[in-house]
Amino acid sequence: MKNNKKRIAKLFIIIFIAFLFFLFFKYDGVKYIKDKEQLKTLIESFGILAPLSYILLYCIVTVTTISTLPLSLAGGVLFGPVYGIIYTMIGASLGMMSSFLIARYIAKDFIERKFSNLQIFKKINEGVKKDGPFILAVTRLLPIFPFGIQNYLYGLTSISFFKYTIFSIVFILPGTSVFVLLAGAISAGNTKDAAKISLIASLIFLALTIITRVIQNKIKNR
Repeated sequence: MKNNKKRIAKLFIIIFIAFLFFLFFKYDGVKYIKDKEQLKTLIESFGILAPLSYILLYCIVTVTTISTLPLSLAGGVLFGPVYGIIYTMIGASLGMMSSFLIARYIAKDFIERKFSNLQIFKKINEGVKKDGPFILAVTRLLPIFPFGIQNYLYGLTSISFFKYTIFSIVFILPGTSVFVLLAGAISAGNTKDAAKISLIASLIFLALTIITRVIQNKIKNR
């Protein structure tokens, strides 16, 4: 029974990822990621389905480990600060979860061969054993290793899927919000809104700076 559930889950993940990649390559996703104006036009062309197309595209780009920064900025411009953050976080969360599940259940051997000898993986693996949430905070808040690859590395560790998902969402929210808010401020219709959004983004960035300093000091003292 347990093996059957695993097989069904594995099949579902494969079908879901295959479908996402089909859409990505069908619409020549790489070309759009490189050109912000084309990216904006593509997402807007889906009309009322624009939020869904944005979320799916964000998920795909996260899985491919391509930088999601252009998409985060596009989210702020297209949907504004509030919905931009919501849609971006949904897309990022789906991407993080998909990458984790691929590493754990589908391509474990391949990813292990590729990354298991890296020093950063050894540190993450050791950190998960000692303090899972702490190491997640370190790797999500400090840009010490590409975000997309991190998601696969965590799939190789002993951390539970639930803990990985919840803490990852919590720790990427501040940094993601800064980029979406700044993009939203640039596209705001009036200077008052732009000033307010920029102030919120600046306060989040300041808080992130303080938190990262605290984490760095804690690492040095260990």
